[in-house]
Amino acid sequence: MKLGVCHMWGDSLEKFRNELRLTRELGYDIVGIGDSPAGWRELYISMTLAALETDAIISPFVTSPFLRHPLTVASAMSSLQSLSGGRMVLGLATGGSNVMAVGRKPATQKEIRDYWNAFTDLVDGKAIEWEGRPVSPLQYPERTPVYYSAFGPKALKLAGEKADGVIMFTSMDLDFTARKIQAVKDAAKAAGRDPDAIDIWVTSFCSIRPTREQAIDDLKAFIVVNGMAIRTPELLARVPENLKPTLAELQRRYDPTEHVVAGGKNARLLDELGPELTDYLANFDTVAGTEEEVRGVLDRLEELGVSAFITNMPGHADREGNMRALAKMVKG
Repeated sequence: MKLGVCHMWGDSLEKFRNELRLTRELGYDIVGIGDSPAGWRELYISMTLAALETDAIISPFVTSPFLRHPLTVASAMSSLQSLSGGRMVLGLATGGSNVMAVGRKPATQKEIRDYWNAFTDLVDGKAIEWEGRPVSPLQYPERTPVYYSAFGPKALKLAGEKADGVIMFTSMDLDFTARKIQAVKDAAKAAGRDPDAIDIWVTSFCSIRPTREQAIDDLKAFIVVNGMAIRTPELLARVPENLKPTLAELQRRYDPTEHVVAGGKNARLLDELGPELTDYLANFDTVAGTEEEVRGVLDRLEELGVSAFITNMPGHADREGNMRALAKMVKG
């Protein structure tokens, strides 16, 4: 199974470059670059640095509609394909902190489909129409695979119908992950595609420590983000009644300019709102515990047909330590 890591360029260029170099030294296969322009540096400049500092597959992790015109994204990805020798993948999602920062709600599945189709046509060298206006074709198009970050049933179905690959979060509950993988495969089969041709990347907020409690403490800047993802009626219905007011307060006060900042305002907000909410949110999108516990999760994911596990680093309290521990576990 391939091993990946998500980075973001923040206050220090040298720190970012050192993390990229460490990624290469430790043999990571995939580098994701987060897209949160209000709180971190610009995505495509960061991806250029990653292309120069590593020999890994590189992807936005993940970008969304509403931030950039499809022509801009197609041109940027095509340019990076040429620069990197074809190591680029477009990671696409409906949106989180990035669209929140521009006052937009996450994209609908129709909006995602339209944006996706526009991007694909452009990197295939075609002219398109966007928002009722003609858009010129690229002079230097480069075919770029699209990996869709899918959560709910409609998104998983769309991934099965269209995606070169799917990006899905996992927790320690691998039965749920297995059901999501099967939903993608079922949708692919219904669309007349080979289900096994869809690449499956799984990501998580991951930490390896002597105890689960210590691991969760590393991840509070990530765990608070889980609270922002609980917005659909289906997910809200699963929240215990006593936690709903606290969760609503978290969502009201979350600051996208400090997205996944270890020890930052949002992580401190989680502490302020109490351990019960932290314990609840740590059950989502988080693989945290001892080396034996984390290894068990990764072994099971490989059995499920997952091709890559990607850990998110920007909000981790011990980035280098966790990168080394995970690489040692997977790469030896």
